[in-house]
Parts: sequence; C-alpha cells; structure tokens
Amino acid sequence: MNDNIIWIVLLMALITYLTRFPMLLISSRWEIPDWLRRGLAMVPVGVFSSMTIPPILFHMREGAWSPEYIVAGTVSLAVGLWRKQIVWALVAGVVVIALYRHAVGMI
Repeated sequence: MNDNIIWIVLLMALITYLTRFPMLLISSRWEIPDWLRRGLAMVPVGVFSSMTIPPILFHMREGAWSPEYIVAGTVSLAVGLWRKQIVWALVAGVVVIALYRHAVGMI
C-alpha cells in the first residue's frame, strides 16, 4: 500500500474527529433544547432524501428514466412508510437494484 494513502486516511480521520469534537463537548455539558433536538432528528431524513430522490428522478438512460431506479425508489418508499426506518428503506432499495440488474443481466 502506498504510504501517501495511509497518511491521507489518517489525516481525514483526524479532521473528521476535530470537526465533531466541539459538538460532542457542547452536548455533554449543556442540555440541548427540545426544538433543536426535534430539528436534529430530521437530519437523517433530509440527507436520505437528498441522496436518493435526485438519482431516481434525474438518472436517465438514452433519454428515458431508468426503470431500475424507479422500481427501487417505489419499493424503498413503500418499505420506509411501512417500517418507519430509513435503514430498512435503504436496504430494500439496494436489494431491488441488485436483483433487477441481476435479472436483466447487467451484473
């Protein structure tokens, strides 16, 4: 393995830790208000939708929407509404894309 890659990974880990440390320190010393706690609880939903909706709606192949993304998005939405957990919706979408591509012969 290249020595530069090891240093890059270590520096990225350090930077990640340093950017999260102040919030961990603040949250351990002060009580977070309920309105902020409710707002922070919505962050995973916002991140999940910003990462999944654009590829579903704007991933076009030869000028037409990609069917595997539409099917996976629909199944993921249904599982998310049913289970009320983002992880299960994400897993369902990934499984549907893998199965769809395997069935069509893309893998």
